[in-house]
Amino acid sequence: MDSVLVKKLQNTNRDIAKKVESIDLQMDSLDLKVPDGFEEFNEMIGLPVHPGTGELTPIFDYQDEYFKAWQKHHKLILNKSRKIGATETALRIIAYNCLNGNYSGHRVMIVAGNKQEVANRFIQRFKSLFTKGFIDLNGKEVAYEDIITKEDSKSCLVNNAFVQAYPANESVRGEENVKCVFMSECAFINLIDDTKVYNALHPNVANISDADFVMESTPNGKRGFFWTNYDASSEYHKLDQPYTVSLGKLLDEEFITREKQNPKIDFEQEYCGKFTTSLSSAFKEDEIVFEEKDINHYDDLD
Repeated sequence: MDSVLVKKLQNTNRDIAKKVESIDLQMDSLDLKVPDGFEEFNEMIGLPVHPGTGELTPIFDYQDEYFKAWQKHHKLILNKSRKIGATETALRIIAYNCLNGNYSGHRVMIVAGNKQEVANRFIQRFKSLFTKGFIDLNGKEVAYEDIITKEDSKSCLVNNAFVQAYPANESVRGEENVKCVFMSECAFINLIDDTKVYNALHPNVANISDADFVMESTPNGKRGFFWTNYDASSEYHKLDQPYTVSLGKLLDEEFITREKQNPKIDFEQEYCGKFTTSLSSAFKEDEIVFEEKDINHYDDLD
C-alpha cells in the first residue's frame, strides 16, 4: 500500500512540475541581438578555456563544422575522438539556440550518464557559460541573472527555454514540447539493451519537424543504438571527427604518440572513430573466427 501511495505522490509531483514549467515558458523572451556566426557568438559570451593551459582558445574549424551540421540537419550523429572538446561545443551550440530564440518556448533535454548527479554536471557546465554575462550586438549589457532566470541543480530557464539534464534511463519518456534532445557519450550507456532509452527518447521530438536530436559519442563496439543508427541508412546525418581534426589545436603530437603506445587503449576506437570492440567484451572482434563445416558424424551427440 505504501509503495502505491509513493508512486501516486511521485506522479502528482511530476504533473505539478510540468504545470509550473508550462507557465514559465509563457514568459517573455529576452530582446537580444546575437551574432549569426558561431565564432562571433562565442567571442560575445566568452571563448572556451583550454583544459591543459587555462588559456582562451578560438572556435576551431571542426567545431564550427559541428555547429553548421547541427543547424542544417537537425538529426545528427557525431562519431568523435576523445579530448577534442565535443561536449563543450555541444553545450555552446545549445546556448546559441537558446539565446537567438530558436529554443524559446520549448524544452531542451540533455541526456548524460546513468545517474542524475552525473547529468547535473552538464547543467552546471552549461550555466557556467553565462557567469560573466556579455554585451550583445546592440550594446545591451546582460548579466547572469538576466540570462538564467530560474535554476536548480538539474535545470534552468534561459531566454524562455527550459533546459534540463536527465540520466540515460526510461525516465526520459513522455516529455512534451521538446525542441532539442542532446545525448552525450551515448555509446556508453550501462545497459545490456540500451535501445529502450533511445525508444523512450525519440518520440519526444515527434511533433516538431525541425526539432534537434543529436547523438554524440566515441564508439564502443558494434553494439547499441549508437552503432545501429550510425551503420544504417537512417534519418541522421553522420559527422566523423577523428583526433586528426584537433591535432595541433587541443591535442598535441606528444600526447597522441603516448596514447598510441599505451597497450591498454584501443587507439583506433578511442581516437580514430573505428567501431572495434565493446569495453565489456571478452574478446575482440578480430580474434573470433567462424568457420562453417558440414557435420558428417554424430558420435558425440546424445
